Amino acid sequence: MKHLITSSAFTLALVMLAIIHTPPANAGERCSKISGRCFEWPLLPHGSKLQETKSKGVWTKPDGEGPFPAIIIAESCGGSKAAVDKMWPEYFNGLGYATYTPRILERFGETYCPSLKFVANNKNRIKMLSIIYTALDEILEKPYVKKDKVGVIGFSLGGILIRDFGEIKNLTSPAGNKFGYAIPVYPNCTLWEWEGDQIPTLLLTAEKDNAKGKHKACLKVKSQNFANLTYHEIKGAYHAFDDKTAKGTKDVADNIMKYDESALNESKEVIAKFLETIR
Repeated sequence: MKHLITSSAFTLALVMLAIIHTPPANAGERCSKISGRCFEWPLLPHGSKLQETKSKGVWTKPDGEGPFPAIIIAESCGGSKAAVDKMWPEYFNGLGYATYTPRILERFGETYCPSLKFVANNKNRIKMLSIIYTALDEILEKPYVKKDKVGVIGFSLGGILIRDFGEIKNLTSPAGNKFGYAIPVYPNCTLWEWEGDQIPTLLLTAEKDNAKGKHKACLKVKSQNFANLTYHEIKGAYHAFDDKTAKGTKDVADNIMKYDESALNESKEVIAKFLETIR
């Protein structure tokens, strides 16, 4: 028994030493004060202008000639699904908004995210940002679109991309445009310290979306009391609560995906109230 106690104490001492002497970030890395994790950083230097990267996509607008406010819809790792191609566009059209859902993953020859490594790759995410910001330029060219305060809503992967550009100051589209507001829905909050442009942002999270400590990280973001951040958590909801095809399976990031009509309706109400503050 004495030997077991000694061994346990020795193991604990080694663990404590490892924690105390954790090496700092290497060159080219950045460690988040919120999560404590280190990643390649920066994704892009402050003041970057993204390259034009056009894609196919789904265009919708309300009846009439406008001009209408507009919003870009950034798809999740699930790619082209009815939620981002039909349901959300119809919802925003009902609110009087024109929409464009660019095919982000299609530009990589993928229908959905093949792996977590694919999502975490800096070059891939820069290209994804280029697609979204090119979409901003494209929708602003439409004669039926108002030229101010075009927003972006992103789901999961799309929300991660919103987090990315929220950490880069003065990031602009190929034509020099910026988004007026953002709505990340069940994103990953791991790195979001909001060092970039603090545009009005609605962060919509799901209480049960807690793979890899995500929910705790999002609560840490909430506790920062960032300017222009509205935080809303939907109780009892899982990742992909807006996707009717989500039946409880896991995605590449180990998120449990489960459709929830009541959570979807709650999110629509919260989004509508947020948009009223933007106009």
